Amino acid sequence: QQQQQQQRDDAHAKVPSAIVAVGLDAEVQHQGRTNMTSSLWSWNVGNASSSTSIVERLHAILDGAGFFFRNATQNSSETWHAFWSTMSNEKERSAAGETVRPDPIGICIGFCAVAFAAYSVYRSKREANRIISLFEANTQIKELEEKVRRGEPLPNIVVIRGTISADGRDVCTVSPRVQGLRDKVGEIEQPKNAWIEIARQAKRDPQLKGIADAVVERTGVDAADVPDVPEPGDTYVRESELRGEGALVLSEMLVARICAKHQRRTEDKKTKKMTIKRPCRNESYNCFHGRRVSEGLHLLDLDGTRADLDLPPADAVGLAGIPEPPPLFLPVNDVWTEFTHYLRRDGLTGPGGRHQRLDDLPPMRLSDPYTLLSEFIFIDVQSTGDLGGLPGNPNVLNAIGEAYRGRDGPAKFLWEPRGFYDSVKGGGYDDVPAYASARFRRTEMVSASELTERAQAAARQNALNTSYCEPSFSREQLLQRRDQENCFRYTELAIPRGTPVTVLARPMVAEAGTGEGAECRIRLTSPLSCMEDGKAEDDPKSDRFRFRIRPGHTVENLLRLRDLNVNAYYGLAIVGLVFAGWAAAGYPGMGAALST
Repeated sequence: QQQQQQQRDDAHAKVPSAIVAVGLDAEVQHQGRTNMTSSLWSWNVGNASSSTSIVERLHAILDGAGFFFRNATQNSSETWHAFWSTMSNEKERSAAGETVRPDPIGICIGFCAVAFAAYSVYRSKREANRIISLFEANTQIKELEEKVRRGEPLPNIVVIRGTISADGRDVCTVSPRVQGLRDKVGEIEQPKNAWIEIARQAKRDPQLKGIADAVVERTGVDAADVPDVPEPGDTYVRESELRGEGALVLSEMLVARICAKHQRRTEDKKTKKMTIKRPCRNESYNCFHGRRVSEGLHLLDLDGTRADLDLPPADAVGLAGIPEPPPLFLPVNDVWTEFTHYLRRDGLTGPGGRHQRLDDLPPMRLSDPYTLLSEFIFIDVQSTGDLGGLPGNPNVLNAIGEAYRGRDGPAKFLWEPRGFYDSVKGGGYDDVPAYASARFRRTEMVSASELTERAQAAARQNALNTSYCEPSFSREQLLQRRDQENCFRYTELAIPRGTPVTVLARPMVAEAGTGEGAECRIRLTSPLSCMEDGKAEDDPKSDRFRFRIRPGHTVENLLRLRDLNVNAYYGLAIVGLVFAGWAAAGYPGMGAALST
């Protein structure tokens, strides 16, 4: 049965391989303007200046696509249906003499997103099947030790059940000891995941059936094959029975900046009235990641045999761009960041086979706010204001820095200027406004005090200079909106000593011995980034397993994350297809926003 399932997965994986090329050719034929489209698609790799202009154009389109993708869930299903119908009426628009200028770069980005999402859906399902097989294998640590003694290779990945413990003293958490956070312990309120909500709409709303059918036609991914997931309240807002106290072997804290990006100006065609739209708390970056772990952390399996636990590093703060999400928090995959990494690795191929390398695209500095699923999380809250304060304590960031004080002083936080200023009008996703002070323009680690000082200065600079203000807002109103538009997010988890857990990890040899009675110790560490098939980890077709610790001894705890990932990728496929159609229709209603 497993071989048959693998054959089906392999067959599915071949389906999206020609999506981009076929999709582009179909759109070109539909437009009936092959020469015009080819001329617009001005790839010229041999000409440096032309290549540079293409990359600059891609920056602008990626920024526009990011805005379109990330704000898609703000539209009702009626709006989506009307939007899809408008694009489907392109032939009627052409017959009526209306000028339609398709954007081949935007078309290609849309179909690339669809292809990437389709690959990722099939990969996630394949990973789920493998997790079930590993769980049913009921691997014990003694079995792994015997393999080592016989000189046999260890598997790349295992699922082992047991209890977690440690040799050293208990560790403590931070939130229950910080005023403001202490009163929030047990509260979990996360930002909604836009991609999951799009998938939910597409699966349930009959008005979106046309879009869902188009995804099936292009990719073979049917909405019926996408698992149902809990309602938003179950996923995003809940209470935890944990309080971060007692005998703990591990605690971990993540602080993220949540900011407002993709501001825009819209003009009513009839009245010529200009309106400024300012979203709230729609992008994020990690500014602090700290961990406390008891010495000698280990797992005792169901037979009582020990394996040491070698945790992945606590390094979810990146100076050079968005790093790997923190695995112990069990984040739903960040599909938009993954997609941009994919573009950077593979580039874009357009009509006629013209290919443009994109490895020089700037790294992503901001991402969608994480959806974190670990049942060990006991607090996940957002500050009431722009500077990270909570009722009764405006200096929460300083308190966290002091709690993680090291030999060099209080812990530092990442200053990322893009998280404190508006988007640049007509710029790319990597741009910082020209009015930002020179000493604020660099991404760097700073103290909590300096971070808040810079945030206050950036708020004043932004309110006085941003173009996304009049006529909808006054400069004073922008200052007053900072607390509404921006915040800091505090998330902490803790694992009690003796907790029954299921661990997904890669087994390694800590101490090896051969022969009867020889001493042998197994260490469980982060899985290989490259699996047996030899594919790179950023290849959407390759398996990507991460170190996981889940409470309990059931496989459902490991599969729930895969179900949510499938929904997120399906949401990306839906929006990617709509974006490709929008670009093919010349961006009706917003052409200027993306074509300049």
